[in-house]
Amino acid sequence: MARSRLLIVVALVLILLAAGGGAAYWFILGPGANQGGGGGPAIEPTPIPVTATPEPVLYVLVASQNLDRGMIIPTEAIANFPWPTAIVPFNAVTDTAVIVGTRARIPIDRGMPILSNMVVKSLAQLSPNGSDAAAQIPAGLTAITLPYDKRNGVALGIQAGDHVNIIVTLWVVDIDENFQTLLPNLTTNVQPPSPGSPEAGIPAGLVALIQPAVPGSGVGRSEREPTIGQDVYVVPSEPQARSRLVTQGIIQDATVLRMGDFGQSLFPTLPPPTPSPDPAVTQPPAPLPTNTPLPPESMTLMVSPQDALVINYVKELMLKYPGAVQLTFTLRSAGDTSVASTESVTMQYMFERFNISVPSKLNYGLDKSLPTPLPPATPIP
Repeated sequence: MARSRLLIVVALVLILLAAGGGAAYWFILGPGANQGGGGGPAIEPTPIPVTATPEPVLYVLVASQNLDRGMIIPTEAIANFPWPTAIVPFNAVTDTAVIVGTRARIPIDRGMPILSNMVVKSLAQLSPNGSDAAAQIPAGLTAITLPYDKRNGVALGIQAGDHVNIIVTLWVVDIDENFQTLLPNLTTNVQPPSPGSPEAGIPAGLVALIQPAVPGSGVGRSEREPTIGQDVYVVPSEPQARSRLVTQGIIQDATVLRMGDFGQSLFPTLPPPTPSPDPAVTQPPAPLPTNTPLPPESMTLMVSPQDALVINYVKELMLKYPGAVQLTFTLRSAGDTSVASTESVTMQYMFERFNISVPSKLNYGLDKSLPTPLPPATPIP
């Protein structure tokens, strides 16, 4: 009897051990462990999402509009912007009192953080040693100013930092080499030598009286008149009025330092703010303040010392002979530093280069005495 009970207990223990081993096998190897061929791939556990900690930020001051160099920074030109603390510059500014009323030391674009070294409290701090313009001129170059006219300067399209070429145009006339006066020379009459006055001690032939020149009496020349077959003396019908035009490029790849005058105009300021309107009254939105600068009348270029001498020579010619010398500025392509060889353009060049025919002298032409034709009649509806 006791032996039978012992066998029953051993059988129960074996059954429990077998059941526990199967459960362990199921949980360890997974449900595919009992499939043929060694079992399928194990199922990857699903990762548990972890909530990310937001990165701390610092509200720094940025420009809410473009700020020109030297401009007084008003309150409405700055704004707070959240900036990740890990990349905040060490000289970033968070207090508006530090920025408002100062001047931009460099051009600051909209959205750019305003750093403490980007502003100064006075104009003197912009150029502590010499002029601020001199700090922008590369070594080996010099600055010189020329008059600027938008009609000969790309219609106000030239700005500081651009590169330009300069063309000079000259109206040339003939002059007497010795007199340095305009040709043709005038003629005059010289009386025979004075017989002198022995009583007064004046020898004969010492004095010759010269009559004033007759206006319009120019030096002429002798020509054979074919109709009568005789020589005649011809004189000009008018003073020299056909100046000869020549144009040529003289300066290439000059850098523009400044358009217009230096000084206070370099530092624009916004108009003072208008008083706050009554909140009880609906007011239309105020227009944004705008600056309307006057067209520049001068241009300052950075050129070599020799080119500065050439430009100065042309400037003196323009002062001495107004209207006879003209400068034209052409705008170069950005990044183009090439130097081209040019040829002076004259009337002869134009006719030969473009194969222009000289009009023949004909025995017929157009009648300019006819009245101006009437405009076409308006049709009656």
